[in-house]
Amino acid sequence: MTYGLDVSLCPKLTINEVIMAKDVNLLAYCGLYCGACSFKVAYDEKNSQHIKNMPSKYDQYKNAELEFCPSCRLDTQRGSCKIRACAIARDLTNCGECIDFPCEILSDFNNDGMAHHTDCIPNLKMIKERGIDYFWDHQEKYWTCSCGTKISWYLQNCIRCNKSLDNSYKK
Repeated sequence: MTYGLDVSLCPKLTINEVIMAKDVNLLAYCGLYCGACSFKVAYDEKNSQHIKNMPSKYDQYKNAELEFCPSCRLDTQRGSCKIRACAIARDLTNCGECIDFPCEILSDFNNDGMAHHTDCIPNLKMIKERGIDYFWDHQEKYWTCSCGTKISWYLQNCIRCNKSLDNSYKK
């Protein structure tokens, strides 16, 4: 069983179909797991504390009204992204499917100094080596506190139980 899909009924299920069944918007083309994005979790949980813990680069958003993030997969996404444009042009579900993986554009992004970007290439390698089901399970567990609360990339303590979060990126 793959996230509610009986794969025996459709043995030629592609990775894209599995991702679509889960929630395509939670996996960015670059490999970021958007289910832990500080903006997404803040909006979903109606708690700006997720954003207030982000690096100073994001100061302009820390007191702003929470907004829905359209993710890079939706046509309503903001701004331009070389990675997104390339993946769409090559008809890829994610950069890990590319013959040039990891390319210079992705490597530069992965190593641009933003802590959460360092997960891109390892996440895509995890999908290639262990499969998309393992990736989803791992991410959901990794980004959920032991008390059951969703956590985000830069949250230092759980909002519900105040437990220190070892998997958080510190400022």
